[in-house]
Amino acid sequence: MAAETTGRALFTRQSSGLVREVSVVNALFFNTAAFIGGGVGWYPVFYSLAFVPIGTFAWFTTYGWGAIIVGGAAVLLALIFASLTTVMPRSGGDYVFTSRIVPRVGPFLGWLEGWTLAFASVAIIAFEVPIVVRNLQVTGRIIGIGTGNEFFVGANAWFTEAESGAVTGVPGFVAALIVLALIAVIAFQPTRRFHRIITGLAVLGLLGTVVMFVLGMLTITPENFAANLPIYANGVTVDQLAAVAADGGLKADGLNLAPDSFAFIAGIVLLNYIGFQYSAYISGEIRGNVRRGTLIALLGALLIAVLMNSVYTDWISFRLGLDGQVGWGALYWGFFTDPALPLGQPNSMPLSAVIATPGLWPIWTLVSVSVTLFPFLLCPVYVNFLSRMQLAWSLDRQVPEWFGQVSERLRAPANAIFAALFVAAIFALLQNFPILSSIGLGFLAPVDGKLNLVSTLWFSILAAALTWIMPGVNALLVRWTRPDLVRDAPYASSLPILGAVWLVFAIVLYWYAGVSPILGFVGIGESESQLDYLNRTGVTMTVLAFVAGIVIYLVQAARNRARGVDTSLMFKELPPD
Repeated sequence: MAAETTGRALFTRQSSGLVREVSVVNALFFNTAAFIGGGVGWYPVFYSLAFVPIGTFAWFTTYGWGAIIVGGAAVLLALIFASLTTVMPRSGGDYVFTSRIVPRVGPFLGWLEGWTLAFASVAIIAFEVPIVVRNLQVTGRIIGIGTGNEFFVGANAWFTEAESGAVTGVPGFVAALIVLALIAVIAFQPTRRFHRIITGLAVLGLLGTVVMFVLGMLTITPENFAANLPIYANGVTVDQLAAVAADGGLKADGLNLAPDSFAFIAGIVLLNYIGFQYSAYISGEIRGNVRRGTLIALLGALLIAVLMNSVYTDWISFRLGLDGQVGWGALYWGFFTDPALPLGQPNSMPLSAVIATPGLWPIWTLVSVSVTLFPFLLCPVYVNFLSRMQLAWSLDRQVPEWFGQVSERLRAPANAIFAALFVAAIFALLQNFPILSSIGLGFLAPVDGKLNLVSTLWFSILAAALTWIMPGVNALLVRWTRPDLVRDAPYASSLPILGAVWLVFAIVLYWYAGVSPILGFVGIGESESQLDYLNRTGVTMTVLAFVAGIVIYLVQAARNRARGVDTSLMFKELPPD
């Protein structure tokens, strides 16, 4: 009995239960599906989200240059992950690295990093699910423009409350549950089949993106878009949209790289890039040469991310008229209310394309359907990587072992998959009903008691801070704190340099785009209190997520001590393979 207790004090079990069934191609499209989401159709909408001026230089906008610059810096992150994953090929990604590399407080920091990333990821799922529904409306409007059919012309009423006309309340929640059920169908597939589905659908989505770009560049002109927009948008003109951008201070001449402005754009880009590194979180299932597979998957996905956020987005927007696209996006985010939001929809690229060339509506319909795949695909991919992180936590006794139980049929932690979907459903409830206000937490959603898309986005950016910062810390420390682990790691001698440069980049970005604006209450309304400002921008929710993570860590540590579980040596070893 004593021998059994001693053994269990160090290891939770001898094997994780996972099987290496993920190919390099699977890993590449896993990363691609993880970062694209709704952006593939909605990237022009993000021009105005940071609420800073958008200018142009050479062939790109401020946003496009942000994509290129952040992408160049993210190459360092890819090299760090490839190096550390080679010698620590375990599911859990940077949680495993931080908990083993950082002295003394590593397990706590690793837990907090993973916990806040998990919350940020569920918030992103909560953002993407309504986008799936919204894209179905957009697809209906495209068909309506092409055919004049009243059912499709009235697509804005699909899944909406009769009183508000918004995708919320009972119709919005039912639609969200249907989307989550479809996500569950994919998420609960055996590992090999899951990745085949993700890869196949991601390829279809990318094909639609290629058609959007090529045909858009050939057929769309600023003139035909400007001429047709008033016909379909109740008289709203491109000049009116451009005036919104100009009068709102969202238009600039040239490129401004001053960190107090450009960092906001870089923060939005970073949000749109998060996920390109997620194959590192399933590295315990990648077969073959882990270093090569991880590097190809990360750099390949990063290249796609840079091209889609720069060439794809900017060049199509130039064909539509950049200033009008910036103004339209500002109307969608609710920054301004005059004129009315064109067609009652965001400036989705297929929707803008059909306005410019209505005769091509069948093609734009297919493009709209294909780009709808990506906000949907992001969700099962996030659920998959979240389940692997929960597995890593359970192996280290950071959470109860129930979360890490691997199903023999799925070869995946089924309980963890269910937990991620359950929390996503809770977020859907909070988005569609004013539950927060009814239970005394209305300060978290000060507008109408419901979580809104913008606050969940800013919450995701803030909550993911450790996810972007800690890889730099790990690369900087590992040669001195764990030389035994990185003795054979690729780029081992360069890791401190890679880590230091990436760390400076991440900290500067978060200071100017996160900490400094919060301290200065940038963007606070005239009649808005400081507390309401913190609530509206997701800061309060981020603080609560950190506090909840700390409490859970302390409770679980006390639970382990009460059960006689000694974790002091556990973090000196890698988790079971």
